[in-house]
This record gives sequence, C-alpha cells and structure tokens, in this order.
Amino acid sequence: MIFEKQDYQQKCIDNIITLLDGFDFKRHDALNLKDCLNQFHAACEIPVKNLSGKLNVDILMETGTGKTFTYLNLIFALHKAYKQNKFIIFVPRKAILESVKQNIRLTKDYFYSEFKRHLKTYTYEGVKSQSNIIDHYLKNQDELSVLLLTNSAIDKSANILNKNSESLFNTKSIFENIADLKPISIIDEPHLLKGEAFGKYFGKISALYFRFGATFAKEKEQALSNVAFCLDSISAFRNYLVKQIRVHSVMQDAQSPFLLNADSKSAKIAFYKAGILKKITLSKGEDLGKIGAPFNGVSLVKIAKDKAYLSDGTTLEKASSYKLTPDEISILLEKAIDLHFKKEAFLFDKNIKALSLFFIPKIEDFRQIDGKDAPFIKTEFERLYKLKRDSILARKNLSPSYREYLARDFDESGHLRVHQGYFSGDSIALNKGRKESNRENLEANDIKMILSEKEKLLSFQTPLRFIFSVWALQEGWDNPNIFTLIKLANSTSETSRHQQVGRGLRIAINQEGKRVTHGFLKGNDNAFYEINYLDMLVSGEEVGFIEGLQKEIEASSFISSGSALDRENLAKLGLNERKINKFCDALEELNAVEFDETNNAYTIIAPVCETMQNNEERIKSFLSDKEYHAVLSAFKMAENPTNKRDQIINANCPQEKVKIRQDLAKEFKELWQTINTQASISYQNIQKTKLIESIAKAFNKSQVRHEEIVFESKRYDPQTNRIITEELSRLKTKNYANALQKEINALLLDFAKDESLPLKFTLELYNALNKEHFTNSPKKAFKLLKRIIKDELHANLLSCVSYEFCQNAFSNTAFDKTDPLYFEDGSPKTEIEKHKIGKYKSAQTPSHSYLYDTIIYDSKIEEKVSEEWVEKAEDMSIEVFAKLPKFKIPTPYKNYEPDFAYLLKDSKGAKIFFVCETKGYKDERDIKPDEKRKIDYAKIFFEKLSENLKNAKKEIRVVFATRINEQGLLKALENALKGTQ
Repeated sequence: MIFEKQDYQQKCIDNIITLLDGFDFKRHDALNLKDCLNQFHAACEIPVKNLSGKLNVDILMETGTGKTFTYLNLIFALHKAYKQNKFIIFVPRKAILESVKQNIRLTKDYFYSEFKRHLKTYTYEGVKSQSNIIDHYLKNQDELSVLLLTNSAIDKSANILNKNSESLFNTKSIFENIADLKPISIIDEPHLLKGEAFGKYFGKISALYFRFGATFAKEKEQALSNVAFCLDSISAFRNYLVKQIRVHSVMQDAQSPFLLNADSKSAKIAFYKAGILKKITLSKGEDLGKIGAPFNGVSLVKIAKDKAYLSDGTTLEKASSYKLTPDEISILLEKAIDLHFKKEAFLFDKNIKALSLFFIPKIEDFRQIDGKDAPFIKTEFERLYKLKRDSILARKNLSPSYREYLARDFDESGHLRVHQGYFSGDSIALNKGRKESNRENLEANDIKMILSEKEKLLSFQTPLRFIFSVWALQEGWDNPNIFTLIKLANSTSETSRHQQVGRGLRIAINQEGKRVTHGFLKGNDNAFYEINYLDMLVSGEEVGFIEGLQKEIEASSFISSGSALDRENLAKLGLNERKINKFCDALEELNAVEFDETNNAYTIIAPVCETMQNNEERIKSFLSDKEYHAVLSAFKMAENPTNKRDQIINANCPQEKVKIRQDLAKEFKELWQTINTQASISYQNIQKTKLIESIAKAFNKSQVRHEEIVFESKRYDPQTNRIITEELSRLKTKNYANALQKEINALLLDFAKDESLPLKFTLELYNALNKEHFTNSPKKAFKLLKRIIKDELHANLLSCVSYEFCQNAFSNTAFDKTDPLYFEDGSPKTEIEKHKIGKYKSAQTPSHSYLYDTIIYDSKIEEKVSEEWVEKAEDMSIEVFAKLPKFKIPTPYKNYEPDFAYLLKDSKGAKIFFVCETKGYKDERDIKPDEKRKIDYAKIFFEKLSENLKNAKKEIRVVFATRINEQGLLKALENALKGTQ
C-alpha cells in the first residue's frame, strides 16, 4: 500500500503544531492550553470555538479520511517539534486496537523515510505483556514509543495495570507510574470512551491529550471542544475525500402505507408508488384516495400517537423494527449481486478490485451451527451468484483477463470461494462447550481473517470479495474498496445510518496500492465519481433511510449541505429559538427558502448568503452583528463548494435534468470543443537566479523579532469569575546561534521536503538570506520565508508559464464519451443533469439565445446573466451562450473555472468566442489574492489557445474577461477585446 502526504492531513498536523507553540510540556497546565487555544482561534477559521478548560485538543475527521494515519503522523511531528517521546493510544474495542497495530506496521517504512525515526509499539495484552511495558516503555524514557490500550485495561481496580509491581520498587500501581511520565494520550472514537469508570482512571494522567473522532458525544462534559481541526462529513465530501452515496430501496407497490408521525389534527402517511417513497399529510375526515385506487372512499377518522384509524376499520401504524421474509431477502441478494457485477468489470479494467459487504440477521444465516439446517442466506447467495456469473461468462465481449479472474471463483474441490463471514461470536459458536477465557482475545482471533489481511483482500489474486457480518464490523473496520453495502437486517438503535455507510466511504485503492483520488484522476469529476461511489441497498421496510442519513450527516457537520435550512446548525451558531424563527420567516418572505409541508422543513431555493448580504439591514434588525457574521460565514462555506454534487442520491429516482435547445447546441458545438480541449501547464525559462534574488530581497528587508522567555503569574478570582494576571515579566531573550550551527542542515532539508522545493535551490536560497533572522527565531523565519516564496513564485512564474494542448486538438471532431453536452459522434444530447450546471432552479425565463431551456444557477449574478436579452454586443450578434458544465483550467494553485461562454459573430461572419467568469464582488479590489492569481493564469491560457488556433489556421478569436457583479456584458466584452488587440 502506497502512503502519500495528503494536504488536509498535513493541515491538521500544522494546526496542532502551531496551536502548541507556547504550551509548556513540563507543566501540562490547562490555563496555559487555554491561552494557546485563544491565540490559535483568533488567527484561524475554525467553525466551533468552545473551550472546555481541560487538557484536551479535539480533532473532528470524517470516517474514511485517514484518522489513524493522521494521529500516527502527529506522534512523529510532536517528537520532532517538541521532543515528546511517550504516547498512549486509547481505543474502545479490540477490533480498533488490531486495526491501529496493522496501521503502525503498514506505515513503518513511510514514517521512517519522513522522520528517520522508528516508533516502538507496546500493547497491553494481559499478564505476559506487563514486564515488557515496565522494562522498556516505563524505564527507557528516551525511546520514542507508544502504548496501545483498550479502556477495559484500566477501568477497574482489579486490572493488572492498576496493581503494584515488585519490579518498580515503589508503592504506586503500574498505571500510576505510567501517568508520572506525563505521556501524551490519543483517544480514538471518543464518543465510545465517555464512561465514568474510564474517566476516573484516565484522569490520573493529568497531561495533554488529543481526541480524534468522526462523532463526539452530545453531553456538555464530553462535547466537541478545544478544536484544532475540523473536517466534517459535508466538508470531506465537498473536497473529494470520501465516496458519494447512492441509496437503492427494493420495495413493492403492494406494501401497505404506514404512519410516519401524527398530532391531534393530522397524520403524515408514507406509501410507495412505482417503487418510490411518497408522503402525504391528511387531516381528520380526508379521503385516502391519493394513495391509490384501493383507498378511494376510505377516510381518516381518528388519530392517536402511534396509530391512525381508517373508516374501513383498518389501522395504520408507525413502522418500527422489521424482519425480512426469505423472498424479500432473496430479492435483495439478487439486486446486490447485480449491482456488484454492474461495476466489477468496469473497476477491474481500472485495476481496482470491488468488494461487497452484507449485514445479516444472525450467524446461523451464513454458518451451519451444530449440524442444524443449511444456512439460508449463504445457500441462496451461492445459487444466485452462480446464475449471474454464468450469464456474465456467456457474454462474447467479455475481456479475457476478467474472464480469467472469474475462473478463480472455485477451489480445486469445486467449492465457491468468493464469500466469507466475520462474526464476533464465531469462536464461541463453532467451538461450543469451550469455556470463554478472555473476550477481547477471542475477538482478536475472530477478526484476523478479514481485518488483518486487508492488503490481501484488495488483491486480484484473492477470489474473496463478498463479506457477511452481523453488525460486528463497526468502528475499527473499513475497506477502501467496499463499493456495495447491503442491509438484510434491522440494525440496533446504537448503530447509526452514518456508521453503517462509514464502512465503505474511503476512496478506492488500485492494485499498486495507490489511492484513486480526485488529483490522481487530474481533477476530472466524472472520472472520479464513476469509480468512487458507494451503493447502499436497503429494503423498503427501512423507512426514511435517505432522510435519516441526511439528517445525521447535517447534525455531525458544522456547515450546511445547502439544500435545507437546519435549525440545529443555526442553534450551534448561537441563535436562540426566537431568532431562528425570525430568520426562517425572513428568508421565506425574501424567496430564499420555501416550507416543505411533507418533511416539515425549509428547503433552500436560492443562495442564502447573497440574500443576507442584499438585505443586511433587515436581517440585523433581529440578529446581532456577531450572529449575523457567524451565520453569513456558515452559508458562505455551504454555498461556494467546488464540488456541487449531492452527497446522497436516491438511486430509485431519476436525476433531475435540463433540456438542451437543439438548434443552439449545433451552433455552440465548435465553441465548446475549442475551449474544452485538454491542456497541461508547462514552465519555460525559469530564471532561478532572479527568483532567488527577489525572494532574498523581500525576506531580508522584513523584520523577525527575537523570541523571549516570559514569566507570567495568574490567579482565578471567584467573585468576578475572571482570570487575573498578577505578574508579567521578561526573563531573557533567546539566541539560536549555537543550536543553528548543528541543526541548520537538517532544518533546511525538512523545509525543502515540506514545501516540495529542490534541495539545491533551498541551499542556494539560504546562502542569500539574512542569517540573523534565523538566530532570532528559526520558526518565525521559516514561516516568513514560506509566505514570501509563494508570492514571489507567482510573480516569477507568470512570465514563465505556458500551456500545451494535446496533438490534433483543433482538428479532431470526436467527443469523449463522458462529455456532458455531446455524444461521441458530435451530435448534441437532448438534456443534461442539473447538478452539472448549478444548484438552484430559477422561475425566470432564459434568454432566447441561452443554450438550456431552464436557468440553473449558483449565484444571483449567474441568474441575471442567464436571462439577459442582449442580442448585440458592439457590432456583433450573440448567436448562443451558456453556463459551462464543469470547464476547468489548470493552474499552479487549483483549477480555475470560468462559468459562461458566448459565441459572437461580426457583420462579416467572423467568430469570436468570449469566455467570462461572473463574480459577485462589488469591486475588483475585493477579489481574494489566490483568486486573482488563478485569473492571471486563465488569461495566459486563452492567449495560448488563440495562438494555437491561429497556427491551426482556424479563423476564430478567443477572448476572456472577469465580469464583476453589476458590470454589463458590453463593458466586460469591451475590456476583453481591448486586452487582446
């Protein structure tokens, strides 16, 4: 498996290292940490800034984003930055402990290559392991080491670690001796480690600790606080870090309607129509005929809390737990196998192995126990799998390599070997009569086959690809190549929908062990989501699965999905109930939201952020300035994602589409093919000497102040409830001259590696820099240098960057099969998926020259542009224009995405392709520096594109401009034409 530095994981590490600048690792004082947090939060965008007054630092990371890898990386980073040697990792289950051990083993070489240090690991596994912990972890204090513990190792007085040991020669217990080392603790899955017994013994450590989790407890004492990094569910999806979820429900129209909820006056009833879940709210006396013909003339006569009584004598009840019949299970198994095979051959060609995970009711459904009947689910799976496999093998167009892969499905004895199960009770059930000695050790044996051979499971050489479990595979187990997840049983109340899908959210890995990321696929959204999606298959009895999953994801996130107004999120931002009501009412009156009676929620139908900005005075009449900006900031994050796809898709419903006007599409074809050609960045004639000189000049004229050691004395005043500083004095000024003589080469090597700079360039650059800045403060000097390099690189690269277009880019008439607008033969498609253009649907009529018959937009300025009825610009006629579906220009930073393109013709019939980016800024000066940089590169892209068109003898002129807020189309075009004359 190949491990690579991920930007978001490194950002988490950087945040923590920055936060702890100023933390005293000898005292481990909570007030000291609070000061560090206040400074960090003042300088950093963190959505939640609650402080606990404890020694915790919290990291929220969505399931599947590499939480374990990140905290192992943190151990090495803390050792390197702050010389910390002793660590403990606490986990709630043996399964998670085994997973952590496996991660340490797999990442051993990677971390050694990065830090040139090995991490010694000790695991408490009963009496046999205590001597190793005492003789090495405790007594060798200079060793970089970590102790792995489950909570059950310390949460009782009878535990071995809570007893004395003769070899320690003192009256303290082993765990108390460990606590005296002041080890830094890492708590994995903190919501499962909140018990009083664990807290009692863990509290003895009294040192800094980190809580890493995708979920945190709701109780105030255990809630998320002291946050250093926040990557919630919605943020992870929007940054292409987890799979998309597509939920399939297998249901029949014959299924009876059921009650969702009710009050004294009305009842909300759910029913299925053409396999799609529908909801309707009825009052007493109303007819149920809307549900279907069988209910014509049947009315609602009485409503109770959990029942609705009908006039024909029947009752509708709330759906609760369910048990599927053999026929229903068989249908789900067949659909699951179909879904698996639908993607397996495609993924096989991409060098990726597909796995499927089934959650089943009980062990006996898969394993034959004590000679009882043959297990139904296993037997039925085998029957259905063989039938489907035979039909696949009968296809003539099957690739030889995939056919050979399927040939390995059976062993020498003719037994199918593509499926296997993991059950927490395996050892007990299969060895009946054998006394259980230690539950955790038994669990460790049970998980070995599936848990600890993860790399083998991902290999094409292993036929196993269907895994069956009874909810035992929870936290601590996931696999990046789970592409289909099937529920054949009702889950326990403790297992959330979010936890269920979490087993398959990781980004896929190919046979080389490389993660198939958005970057790996060169930022191609279509290619990324063709691979990275999870099919979740549930029964129709699983009522409201999609809605429930969406609510759980919203509840665990700190930004909105942008589809519904979430009252809980508004409360998290500090709004009370009255202000939330006023805010919702105001947005409804301003046509930004509408109330969905069926789901009892507000649906967002227009950008909330823009609505607030355009009506600031009104919103501030009931929100304070602080509240206004907190809400505004939250919606800015929610409404400006680069990834505009929905995180959860109802696979039973067709995707919403927009019609393409066929006559205009024929005109637009050449424009689209010209600008959408594949291009890559190239660098020419980079002047290294000039670059070093410009960086050194900016660095040397900057100031880097000495670091000082300050003595500070504070006390808490209970009468005023304030911390009072009693004494503050400067003890001495630090000088790093001697330390730098020994360490500078290592520091420069690390800096070159961290910033992806050639070592030779870094050394030459250092020789030109003012060394006094580094003796004053190496940390501040390197931070300053990093910023200056970024600025100067951009200024220098602009004169060196160019774009190369693929060969025959302007003579090839074929289209890629994934093109959103045209078929491979160049004929226009009749419709396009709405999400590929934007998020919101406008009620306004589009311009007659607009490519689509409906306006889809992401901002109000885009809506206005789409309905502009401008027929002429200067002396040119506008033939057709369109909002572009995911057109990207590569830049040295991130991709740049202009959003509109116009085809214009002059009086002689000459064509001009005008591409523009609409910006909701009041003035060009408001554009952020990074955005300005990307605009600079876009200008170069279109200049080079025009040159290539000219060389290809194409009589087409391409121009580009940025259109600011209310700026007219004519003005923007005029500016663009001036810039190219």
